[in-house]
Formats: sequence, structure tokens, C-alpha cells
Amino acid sequence: MSATLSPQPVSTCVVFEARGVRKVYHTGELDVVALHGVDIQLSAGELVCLLGASGSGKSTLLNILGGLDVPTSGDLIYKGWPLDGAEENTLTLFRRNCVGFVFQFYNLIPSLTARENVALITGISRNPMTPEEALE
Repeated sequence: MSATLSPQPVSTCVVFEARGVRKVYHTGELDVVALHGVDIQLSAGELVCLLGASGSGKSTLLNILGGLDVPTSGDLIYKGWPLDGAEENTLTLFRRNCVGFVFQFYNLIPSLTARENVALITGISRNPMTPEEALE
């Protein structure tokens, strides 16, 4: 028995859009341009792979898209809502309710289960989710 895999259609609904995103880090008298006018659209159900050489800005872009960092300039739009220039409490809610992160280097306690590690983190929030909600 053999099966043929065929690609599933991707939704044309743009969930996330970045237009002209630029990030400049100022270190003393030196300006380091990490992102120079990045444009990207991400649609619902789309799988995207971000590739590039070390130092090319991949992590910077992901941090900006995830609300962990802010662009120097450019537009960020999530489901029609502008995120560029958003206040920190708005970005906190965005990160909490809309974004999931899997860090390359994470700090889990090895003697705890995945649920217990999540419970530890949800327990320090002012408005905690249950571990089940966070794992959902």
C-alpha cells in the first residue's frame, strides 16, 4: 500500500504582516543594522522556515514578531491590529495570548515533568493561567 502526500491549500488570510521592519542597535558610536527593511506576510496554516547565516538577523526578526523586542522602524500588524508602537502591557497580552515560543536554550528543571515546569511559570504570573491552559 502506498500513499501520496499532496500539499494542503494554505489559507489566504494574512495573520501577521511586517512591512519595512528595521532594527538598529546603538553601541557607543557604532550603529549595527540587524534588520534592513524586512517585508513578510504569514498566512494561517502556513509553515515558514527562516534560514540565514549566523548574525543575519533571524533571531532579531523572531523576537520582534513575537513581541519580545521592538523595531526601530516599520509596521507590524497581527490580525489587523498594529503592534509597532504598542505599549508594554499590550505586548505582554499579545505574548501571553497569541504567541508561543520554543527557545533554543531553555531553563527547565530536569527533575520536574513538563506540566510541573509549566505550573512553576504560570504560578508567578499576576493573572495566571492553569497549566492546562498554557499547554493548550
